[in-house]
Amino acid sequence: MNRSKIIGATALASVMAAGAAQAEMSLSGYYAGTLSDNDGGGLAQTFSTNSFYISYSDSMDNGMGVGLTMSVTAIGIKTDINFDTGMGTIGLGKGQDSAVDSYDSNPGCFSLVNCWNVAMSGKDGSSGAYSDGDAESGNSIAYSNSVGGVSFKVTRGMESATYEPTMSYAAKTSIMGASIAAGVSQVDAKGTGTDRDPNFVTVGYSVAGLNLGYAVYDSDAGSEETTMGVGTSMAGLDVGVQFASRDYTTDTDYMRVSVNKGMGAASFGLDYTEADEEGGSANDTDTWTFNYVVGF
Repeated sequence: MNRSKIIGATALASVMAAGAAQAEMSLSGYYAGTLSDNDGGGLAQTFSTNSFYISYSDSMDNGMGVGLTMSVTAIGIKTDINFDTGMGTIGLGKGQDSAVDSYDSNPGCFSLVNCWNVAMSGKDGSSGAYSDGDAESGNSIAYSNSVGGVSFKVTRGMESATYEPTMSYAAKTSIMGASIAAGVSQVDAKGTGTDRDPNFVTVGYSVAGLNLGYAVYDSDAGSEETTMGVGTSMAGLDVGVQFASRDYTTDTDYMRVSVNKGMGAASFGLDYTEADEEGGSANDTDTWTFNYVVGF
């Protein structure tokens, strides 16, 4: 972070501390990076997250709660504001995720870093890939609540030159010990674009020290991925294996083996990932990835 951002964060903290004796504020940061070798092609270094967070919460005069989170990342500054009305939470701001993006994490993925992609075949950018509707939503208005053991969220994106306002719906509950989540985004394109309703379903269950996960990610653009995985802890290590099958123009099968070690403020992991495309071995890949995470 550059010096101006640090000064700005310090000034914000001073103003909040002076104006709200009962307010709560926290600072945190997170860095996640990788070193990867794809089929012996040499090491490549990337990072998936490089963030600094400021969180502030307080109560308004009418008793409602208000919370503000500012994230400073490599791509800019995003601010979220959430109002706890007592009958659910209303979210505004530049960094509000679509409802689906908030709920579609993969319970069958055990990588230290690479689970952010959700589907092993990719998310958003690549051709035909599953989308959570977040990019199409832009800045969203969100409403979330929990009723009868069911947590849910609804978001409305902003209209753009390319898309009508994107609506996104997601919910999560627990049935007989299994954690179940589902959601859909309604992406309506303008002009000659194609309307899509990408959706997901996930199921997670823990038994006898094993964490089991199953998920289906449907892009509604010709691609559907089914994934399952199992993870556990042994000898001080977290280990897991994940399998996935993508039905697309060219079908692809995936496997990932993950071994992770938490060491307090830092964690380290190693992934081995195979991708086998039908019709020959020309596009098959074997990738080793060393992951590291530092946070405070």
